[in-house]
Amino acid sequence: MSEEWQQYIQDTRTQCKYGIKCYQKNPEHHKQYKHPPQLKVKANKKQRNNRFQPYNKIKTSEDVSNSTVKDDQELEKNNDNNIESQPSVSTITENDDEISPKCKDIGSHDIVSYYDKDIDPNILEECFLVEMPPDFYKFYECLNKESEPIEKLLANVNLQLIGPYELFLGKLPILQDKDMYLVHWRFYYDPPEFQAVLKKKGKSEFHIGYYRDDPKEKPVFLARNDSSADCIITPISENIFGAVYWFLQNEKKTSPFVSIACQKMMEKVKNWAEEHKYSLEEFNMKKRVPHTVCRSFHNAGIVVPYNKKTQLGYRKLAESDAKIKKMFKQLSEATSQTEKDKVLSELQPVLTYASIAMDECDFGTGLEAGIALFCSGLKELQTSALRNLEVAYSLLRREAFKKIIQAHMKHRRKGSEMSVLNI
Repeated sequence: MSEEWQQYIQDTRTQCKYGIKCYQKNPEHHKQYKHPPQLKVKANKKQRNNRFQPYNKIKTSEDVSNSTVKDDQELEKNNDNNIESQPSVSTITENDDEISPKCKDIGSHDIVSYYDKDIDPNILEECFLVEMPPDFYKFYECLNKESEPIEKLLANVNLQLIGPYELFLGKLPILQDKDMYLVHWRFYYDPPEFQAVLKKKGKSEFHIGYYRDDPKEKPVFLARNDSSADCIITPISENIFGAVYWFLQNEKKTSPFVSIACQKMMEKVKNWAEEHKYSLEEFNMKKRVPHTVCRSFHNAGIVVPYNKKTQLGYRKLAESDAKIKKMFKQLSEATSQTEKDKVLSELQPVLTYASIAMDECDFGTGLEAGIALFCSGLKELQTSALRNLEVAYSLLRREAFKKIIQAHMKHRRKGSEMSVLNI
């Protein structure tokens, strides 16, 4: 075995899923992922020119002429096909291989510039359209006081700082298209209300983030979601210290190799929380229920202005959650367009009713319908989901959420590496 292969096997970095076919030139990508030694081997000019020589024939002038005509015809045909297959701006991405033009352009940059980590943190609100709360900054401040590098300290317990936290690490890219920040580390089932700031290292899609009902208000709680499993958003704690403490409690049970590191980190988090007067208690969902108008498909609940006397602001959907979920399942399992059309026709009255409700000032109904369609994850319903959510957020004056859902639906994708630089 060559020395290069031995180094490759011993390398502890995550293996790039594209292997020797990886086209990325971004240095940050190559720092984070390991690639087989073959990527470093370049054939010399002579080898490239002679590679297919054994199969070449001596061409006559007639052969060359015919070949040229065929090549021109083939090139014209390929160009036509490429134009037809170009995804439109409204195309919804269903997997990692289908990349929208804007995303692909970002990922293919040879040189990426990053914000200076000492820049005014107010830039975060400009990028992500929401204001980060005091505990967000305090947690990083506590991490920064440790002698061990922050990323290594968290890697020992299988945690990784993402999204807004990348600013302090000097890893937040400077993007020309500001809308792309709205999909930076935004996972498949993350609604606009949810802003991820932590994830479990590696290929896991488990992540933790702040959840807020209104973009102009402070977060209500920190929650967790695993987009590889479902769309459920589960509240954890009122602050990030409690959320990290909860994660460590559960993570130390998964493997004896991280148990000791988790226990040490738990003690540090506990001391930090006590010092700065943050509670480590889990979020009490029962206190939130009276403020919500419905549970919603992601289970985090929906809060909108609602007058109990006039019952203005929200009304229930035309069908129960159970019936709507059944229709979603039927649609996902449909094997023909006829079967899909049948389910869509059954679902249409629900959407029509929600639209009428918004016309009559029950904005919460439109938001509930949009979230339900979004949580289905079905491409057949994405246009309807976007339409409902755009109208609902506009009527509720939650313009930042409207911008987020527009960007997300344009570049929606599945996977664990949700940085725009990894697309």
